[in-house]
Amino acid sequence: MKLTFIAWLLLASLLINSSVVQSHGIAGDRYFPPTISVDDPYAAYEAHAYVGRVPYSGLNNSNMSVGNVMMIGAGIEPLDGFGVSIDGLYRNTNANLTPEVNGFDNVYYTVKKELTINDQHEFAITLGLNGQVGGTGGPGVGNYTTYAPTIFFAKGFGDLPNSMSLLKPMAITGVLGYQMSTDQAQPTALNWGFTLQYSFLYLNNHVHRTGWAEPFNHIIAVVEFPLQTCLSGICNGQVTGSVNPGLVWVGPGFNLSAEAVFPVNNQSGRGTGVLFQIHKFFGK
Repeated sequence: MKLTFIAWLLLASLLINSSVVQSHGIAGDRYFPPTISVDDPYAAYEAHAYVGRVPYSGLNNSNMSVGNVMMIGAGIEPLDGFGVSIDGLYRNTNANLTPEVNGFDNVYYTVKKELTINDQHEFAITLGLNGQVGGTGGPGVGNYTTYAPTIFFAKGFGDLPNSMSLLKPMAITGVLGYQMSTDQAQPTALNWGFTLQYSFLYLNNHVHRTGWAEPFNHIIAVVEFPLQTCLSGICNGQVTGSVNPGLVWVGPGFNLSAEAVFPVNNQSGRGTGVLFQIHKFFGK
């Protein structure tokens, strides 16, 4: 709890004191917000954190209960369109540790190279690599490293004809990656997921005025589907993941998000959860 308080205090300070913001997630008139569980295709200078309570799921995870989680991370964009980010995820309790105690997973990393951003048709495609660095987590964590070549994509529907204007605020984002490990005994997996979005920000600014008062015109409704399919070993063919409906509020250089978490099956955990995220962008 002390670590959680320090992380949120740090990010709150950054929100108050930072005035220079690097544009992020833009394709034409479309803004794609960074969502909590399904990564977006953009590289950026940013910091983010989330806290909540979620059903445990994942490869080789025998803990089917609901537990508290806290994640804090940051990203840099040293070259235009090329980004690196790292994340630390703390679980209470952590079924990835032996014995199962409170602690951190191995450090998560993501490397991205944007391939194309099309303003006219509001889409973006990025190639990347993500995974975990072995031996960097809590006591009893696995010493193997995972790596997953991944495609990230985003598509807005602002190019629909005017006769379908109410569908123009819709957008999708998604990821597709093949996860491997330096430990050949660990299963391979297909990491896949997508989001469905409806942007009231886009509706008000680029389709027609809603007439609503703030802050409703800065809201993007989101449903995330973070999923994983095991491709080898005793879990071969098993799908785990969740459906996460929620809202993103788009502020001046930062976003606030809240989502519910519903596991897709018994193998993905039992019970429901909730996540809250703050995401801050910075200038170079």
